[in-house]
Amino acid sequence: MFLVWLVFLLTWLTLVSVALVSAANGAAPAPLKIVQDILKPVAAAITGFIGTIALIAIIWGGYLLIQLVLGILGGGFSFQTVLGLLTAFLLIVLGTLAGYTSVAAFFGAPASGAGKFFDGIKRSFGGIEGILGLVGLVLALWMLIEFILNRFGVYL
Repeated sequence: MFLVWLVFLLTWLTLVSVALVSAANGAAPAPLKIVQDILKPVAAAITGFIGTIALIAIIWGGYLLIQLVLGILGGGFSFQTVLGLLTAFLLIVLGTLAGYTSVAAFFGAPASGAGKFFDGIKRSFGGIEGILGLVGLVLALWMLIEFILNRFGVYL
């Protein structure tokens, strides 16, 4: 039971952190600028730590992705698997976008192979970072509601 709580907290906290910073500081269409103005003071509190959180999010997202792909290859596929794949994707992409300077320094972007991969993520998804951040926050809210309901025997 403790491990379930630990996995949920690590996934949820890293997703909320990188999604919040990406939603507040990322490129977004004009209608979302109002939402970004609201989120910027909240995201400012974790700006100093976002590099470390982003690295944790990328590593954890990669672990989740491997775990889910192996589960799919084993024959298990459900709506929870789709949400898990979306979570892993958002952790990797938003972790890269939110803490790009730390990620680039850690993986040697754009000189090394891994660095080129993360540089490609930055170029591909940089224009919609704000939207992906908001999607991540909505997914984190869904995860929290579902986790609480599951503890009381209500399964969605």
